Amino acid sequence: MTRLRTQQLPRDQWRVVIHNTHPAYLSWEQFLDNESQLQCNNVALSPEGRQGSAREGIALLQGLIICGKCGRRMSPRYHGKGGKRVTYQCDQRRQKDGDYGICWSVPGSAIEVAVTEHVLEAVTASQLNLSLSVLEELEQITQQQHRQWQLRLERVRYEAQRAERQFDAVEPENRLVARTLEKRWNEKLQEVAQLEQAYMQAQRVQRLELSDIQRQQILQLAQDLPTIWQAPTTTVQERKEMLGLLVKQIALTPIDKPERCTKIQLLWHTGSITEVMTKRPTIQQRLGTPEIVIQAVRELAYGRTDDKIADALNERGLTSATGRSFTASSVAWIRLKFKIPKPESDNRVAFHLGIREDGCYSTRALAQELGVGINTIHYWREQGVVPAMRETPHGPWWHTVTPEVLQMLRQKIRRVPLKPE
Repeated sequence: MTRLRTQQLPRDQWRVVIHNTHPAYLSWEQFLDNESQLQCNNVALSPEGRQGSAREGIALLQGLIICGKCGRRMSPRYHGKGGKRVTYQCDQRRQKDGDYGICWSVPGSAIEVAVTEHVLEAVTASQLNLSLSVLEELEQITQQQHRQWQLRLERVRYEAQRAERQFDAVEPENRLVARTLEKRWNEKLQEVAQLEQAYMQAQRVQRLELSDIQRQQILQLAQDLPTIWQAPTTTVQERKEMLGLLVKQIALTPIDKPERCTKIQLLWHTGSITEVMTKRPTIQQRLGTPEIVIQAVRELAYGRTDDKIADALNERGLTSATGRSFTASSVAWIRLKFKIPKPESDNRVAFHLGIREDGCYSTRALAQELGVGINTIHYWREQGVVPAMRETPHGPWWHTVTPEVLQMLRQKIRRVPLKPE
């Protein structure tokens, strides 16, 4: 009894394909398109570099990044409140090899900014014009190569035909000569078959030929893409899809010397590779107070309370290393850590200085100016008669006294004679 066995073969090995034998729900072209889309949506990274479908996370480069050290896929990890911070991590060694720890990881914010700027810069009118010029040169080179292939094929086919004619012309009695000519003929036929197979493999590389309308559409992309990318209505998922249409893979490699940085290599769908370098700070540098914030606190320290300094920093759009806004306590900690002085918050300085450059009076100086006691100044301040502020909780009071305020205070003194202390 003969057993039948069904074996599933790849489509390119099918011997028989009969289309439209039965009514179909989908056309053959639609079926192939659906299969191709399903294959591209596969989350698992294939050897040819599929990135999968765009997912919901905020990681812009999800599915595109591979490790430059081991060549395996890097996956995103979300940190912080609400998962607002992204880290790209290579942990395939632990999952597949059973080794302890991870290969390496890198914060995603700097990587995503560098990739975005590089892609948008590449899709400019000048760069696209240059790319189209290169494409025209490649088309010319391809045509020259095609002509060379045709000449080679013509030569070997002629030699095979000549060997065939020589074999046909030999007398059957000359067996030794016939065997020699037959061997030569077979060698020429084999050479023809090998060259035709090599030519077919070379032809599998599809050439990109563009019409004038398609060239204009590509140049228009230089204006449309940055506008769409930066639009507030564009979602992260849509940015991922746009990036996936341009970039096939992104390799990240850590560089430690002479400076800590990350080498970013972009493999475009055109086959070209570009490279970008971005800084890779240490944990202390990444979580430390930014230098621009420290400099701003130094500039704002004079004549402002910590609350006012925090408000000014927030108005400038500055944030801490973790993305938080500033408060009075955080400003006080920055002043303490980086030894940013506030001389006007020292009672001894206020005692000797008396009047600041901006015209503010200390309590003692204002009492001496008006010829009243210190308690009177305290009373007026508590009643809101004299506007005052103190830069630190236990620092001296500084009173904002204009000529109008001085005149008003002197009138109060005249109406209410003060008893000598």
